[in-house]
Amino acid sequence: MLHIQHSVTTSRTGFPQFLYMYHVLDGAKSAASARALTGKISLENHSPNFSEVLWLLAYWEGKCPVNDQNLTGANFIWSDILKNPLQSTSNFPVNLHFPNALPMTGCAGFVFGGGPLVQGEVTMSADLDLSYEQSNSEANTVIDLSGEYCFGQNWGCQNATTDDEMAFGVPITMPAGQLVELFGNISDSTFDGTQNFGPLPTGEDWGAVNDFYLLPGGCGKFAGNLNSQGFPNPVPVATLYSWLPDNALQLESAPLEYEIPWHGTGKATLQEQVERIFPSPVTVNAGDCVVVIYARTGNGATDNETQVKALLAP
Repeated sequence: MLHIQHSVTTSRTGFPQFLYMYHVLDGAKSAASARALTGKISLENHSPNFSEVLWLLAYWEGKCPVNDQNLTGANFIWSDILKNPLQSTSNFPVNLHFPNALPMTGCAGFVFGGGPLVQGEVTMSADLDLSYEQSNSEANTVIDLSGEYCFGQNWGCQNATTDDEMAFGVPITMPAGQLVELFGNISDSTFDGTQNFGPLPTGEDWGAVNDFYLLPGGCGKFAGNLNSQGFPNPVPVATLYSWLPDNALQLESAPLEYEIPWHGTGKATLQEQVERIFPSPVTVNAGDCVVVIYARTGNGATDNETQVKALLAP
């Protein structure tokens, strides 16, 4: 068991990064398997300004660096995202189990980066336990499915739209393997209501759509809808779903909704853990495609982000 406990208070903007290295077993030369990650992470705002923090767990092979701030050669096996638009503490429980183990070595790093986007002071804290064991078996593969898309303002994230009827479909071409688990989290948040960002949602409620599909044979029309940076262009929601072939398999759906209080504001963060363990592994052929659909209900400006990974067995 590796206990990971750190807390940093900062008012620095620009997404400052903090790295803590761990050496277990025989370091980077030891193959290991991660079996569970449990505990909690939190993001405390000391002022009513929007903030966020990305949490990462990585390992290195061959030689264990002393302090690799550039994360050269790092292999990422877990990530979570927290956002907070309020003067409050956003607590998030982590309770992930891996019946099919995550690959790692005895050289591990815990990384987190973030803070206030414009101004303010925040405290980022983690208290986690990583269960692991030495392993000589063929390693499973972790595929990153993460993304971040903004609604209600025309800037920020990997792409953005001011049209409430638009959505984004992100294609990820997959290697061959047996899909055994999806894991990570989702954080869909408003901003803080200041002029630094788009407006807060109004009306009765606002919400987010986070859907994951497997498309056999390729990414189809989703692959042809990318901008020069490789991110999807906004498309009407109905059009995106019409692009799904008849044999598309829905792997996970995480709809989130916030009811705006009477005489209150729509300022809120909607966060949820993703842990979908497939009792019968899903066969994935090389060139198959996972599409992640990001959509929004209601109005106002929101920052919608998934930090979800797929675990493939050989």
